[in-house]
Amino acid sequence: MPARTPVDQRFELFDHAIAQMGKRLERVRHPEQMMEALGWGMAELDRTYAETRRSVLAKVACHSGCDACCHVPVDVQAHEVFFAANHIQLHFSATELTELLERLATHRANIAALAPGDRDLIRQPCALLRDGACSIYAGRPQACRTHHTSDAALCAAYNDESGVEIEKAYIPALRARMFAVMLGVDEALESAGYDERCYDYGTALHEALTNSLCLVNWMRRHNAFPDSCLAYPDEPGK
Repeated sequence: MPARTPVDQRFELFDHAIAQMGKRLERVRHPEQMMEALGWGMAELDRTYAETRRSVLAKVACHSGCDACCHVPVDVQAHEVFFAANHIQLHFSATELTELLERLATHRANIAALAPGDRDLIRQPCALLRDGACSIYAGRPQACRTHHTSDAALCAAYNDESGVEIEKAYIPALRARMFAVMLGVDEALESAGYDERCYDYGTALHEALTNSLCLVNWMRRHNAFPDSCLAYPDEPGK
């Protein structure tokens, strides 16, 4: 039986993330302050990974250039999109941004053309993938930070065939720790009144980078993006 993180440790990580993120959100008045708060949440995920037992981390097969997971649909919440968008705006040149927007527009069109229920089956490279690695690694979403595999070959097979049981490659002890922190950060934001809807990463990122009102609406605790950006637009409540 695979090693697992004790339940009390999971709740400790979860409660700590809620409390610390909640304190930071209370001080937020401007987008810059929000990015600092979100940065804490991302750093907390990285710290949680780094402090995981070596015997557990030894099972991680992920490495630079292993990009199978960068071809599957990614579900995110609005704060992950804005954190990534902020990183892009700070670090990309005008040319790089233009090229990225073209790739994101293609992604968005491909997703929009899918029949209801087919999104989970599509495979296309993330618009931010560059030479087999993430071009915004420091700004990547929580969803990407919490995903780890023990079997890169199985991930590659899943990339080619959605029927593969990818769950077999998960590392329960690590996944539990990472998800406890991620869900704690999400809970703090939701409790503070911020958008809790689930969005398609590439589609919402394109909207965030082309419509500055998205961030304004989100900071005012309205829905950040239109329904067309939802991961499951045919199921708005999902």
